Amino acid sequence: MAQGLLIVFAGPPCAGKSTLAGELARRMAIPCLSMDATRRRILPGAAHTRADREAAYRAMHFAAELLLRAGASAILDAPYGHAEDRVELAHIVAVSGARYRLVECRVSPETAVRRLRQRGADADRPDLTEEVVAQAAREYPYTNSGLVLDLDELQPEDALRRVAEFIL
Repeated sequence: MAQGLLIVFAGPPCAGKSTLAGELARRMAIPCLSMDATRRRILPGAAHTRADREAAYRAMHFAAELLLRAGASAILDAPYGHAEDRVELAHIVAVSGARYRLVECRVSPETAVRRLRQRGADADRPDLTEEVVAQAAREYPYTNSGLVLDLDELQPEDALRRVAEFIL
């Protein structure tokens, strides 16, 4: 069985995780599993509580584990702002034998808020206010255990090039 690769994009809201993860998945032709998309699919109309996000992480991690055990690769796109959300990643890698790469997306509070404004209101994320986004960018618990991208400075194409070099 071929060894899969698990690439995780983590960081605060509006950092650019989804943009990079989606484009990398397209270029590599591998599945990209998003915590927000998983939550919307398994809990349509849910209030977006911490419990809802925990359920979405479990579902997304289960899907990733199945892909990796089959020798496929996968990209995960989620904040991973709580240590307990990252615990399952080590288990998935251990049971699947997959290679693992963590990409942490760093962004300033000002840039995160600007991106939120550009996006406009999100009916699926009514809790995502300018204050919440700015605070998350200020207080995000980076681990610095993988590739850290400063997405205030890097253009998406440059960031993707760095990710491609990192995962090889």
